[in-house]
Amino acid sequence: MTRRTGAALALALAALASGRLAGCGRATPAPVAFSAKDADFRAVFPVTPKRLVKTATPSGASVDVITYEAATNGEDIGVVFTHSATAPAAGDVQKALDAAIDAEAADFSGSVSSRVTATVAGHPAQDAVISRSGASFRSRAFFRDNRFYVLFGGTSKPEDPHPNYDRMLQTFQWTS
Repeated sequence: MTRRTGAALALALAALASGRLAGCGRATPAPVAFSAKDADFRAVFPVTPKRLVKTATPSGASVDVITYEAATNGEDIGVVFTHSATAPAAGDVQKALDAAIDAEAADFSGSVSSRVTATVAGHPAQDAVISRSGASFRSRAFFRDNRFYVLFGGTSKPEDPHPNYDRMLQTFQWTS
């Protein structure tokens, strides 16, 4: 995967994952341990997440972007997943992560108020807080070889905590 393809894939994924706070407003039942075989992960969600598949065509190649999203009365969280034929080159990973976070901020009509490089099981990642008037959005973007993930959590009030997002981060594991 070239730097351009990696960045385009990250941008397409972030663009398709936008609009995530629209579902806030549902009741808050007991947490659900959830496994997504097609996206190779398991994590604890506040409710059973809904699965959505969209097709993106970064650099002319068609890829499925899979989103698992769960909304409660105070928080909207989820995992966005896609994969490509090849992994991005080592020097291109950070550029693709930066592009994904920037695209999320633009799609959220907000600005990145915090950005930190991190790792997920030894893989490069980027954590970000994106804010706009009346809302706050937290995100973790990372690659695992040729698979790209964005974990997200948003609240309608910037000062509100993100307990479901925090729990999802703590419990996120690959199934293979």
